[in-house]
Amino acid sequence: TLYLHGVTRLDYSAWCSDIQRAAGSRGNALSDQQLSRNDIPIIVDSCIAFITQYGLRHEGIYRKNGAKSRIKLLMDEFRKDARNVKLRTGEHFIEDVTDVLKRFFREIDDPVFMMDLHLQWKEAAGELLF
Repeated sequence: TLYLHGVTRLDYSAWCSDIQRAAGSRGNALSDQQLSRNDIPIIVDSCIAFITQYGLRHEGIYRKNGAKSRIKLLMDEFRKDARNVKLRTGEHFIEDVTDVLKRFFREIDDPVFMMDLHLQWKEAAGELLF
């Protein structure tokens, strides 16, 4: 429990504003993302959990596109405060959630597969192909 005491209503408003601003992500770098307990960006953790639970039986879930307006709304919610986004079946469509996940990885500033490990990734992929 956190107890904040302010002298005036203005103090309270300032605290609320600062806390809400700190809760949101501040950019597209991995270091700017709100993380889960396992140090995974919450947007990734939430989307994968939703897809695993409700989408694995859908054909072409990463190929089919969701609605742009719903995707933008969901991305904005995650950026504003990822911890308070609750993905629910009936309220969110699997195609929208997969598009949000793809969009997050496309827009992130830090590459998931780092360039200094590129040769090792190629070697590992080559071993799997032959």
